[in-house]
Amino acid sequence: MFFGCFGATIKAMITETELKDRLAKNLAHFRKTNNMTQQQLAEKINYSDKSVSKWERKESIPDIMILIHIADVFGVSLDDLLASEPKEIKPKRKISRYVITLICFTGVWMLATLAFTILNLIGVDGFTTWLVFIYAIPASIIILVIFSQLWGSNFQRLLSVSLLLWSVMMSIYLSFDLIKLWLLFVTAAPVQILFIFWYILKDVHSNNI
Repeated sequence: MFFGCFGATIKAMITETELKDRLAKNLAHFRKTNNMTQQQLAEKINYSDKSVSKWERKESIPDIMILIHIADVFGVSLDDLLASEPKEIKPKRKISRYVITLICFTGVWMLATLAFTILNLIGVDGFTTWLVFIYAIPASIIILVIFSQLWGSNFQRLLSVSLLLWSVMMSIYLSFDLIKLWLLFVTAAPVQILFIFWYILKDVHSNNI
């Protein structure tokens, strides 16, 4: 068992029961301080919520690499995660994530507005200037995809990728005056189904860990 090798990390040798007790207490404390559910924590470390529940019920202990990952998620040290008493920490500010997302979205639409204005001033032939705002939609969703990969759940990742797929199809469809372009949406349908199956498999894999 890995807990027998923590001489440098845990300042005194402790039993497996004590280690389970410390981990369960600290894990629940840090999770609640950061306003996380067991499911949200599980998704961040690519484990099932059942595993997190077992750790908090003192039924099992994750391996050292998962402990390090959990500590990193909470922004604490491994010592803090295995301390005899929970450490008081300031919860991570979720508002910063929304602010960053909002700034990026605003930047995309400011650039679209600027491009629209310039194109109208110089009078570009053969280009419908309002399409600039159509192209801004998938550009905005790309930001959503990136941030959902960093901070979101599997459902949010699936939703963002799906929105990107259909917004790109819509942009292409509106850009060209071709009757058969509606077939793009027919092509996108099986791709969407593949996305759904992919994320379902990821969920199943996560729940089996």
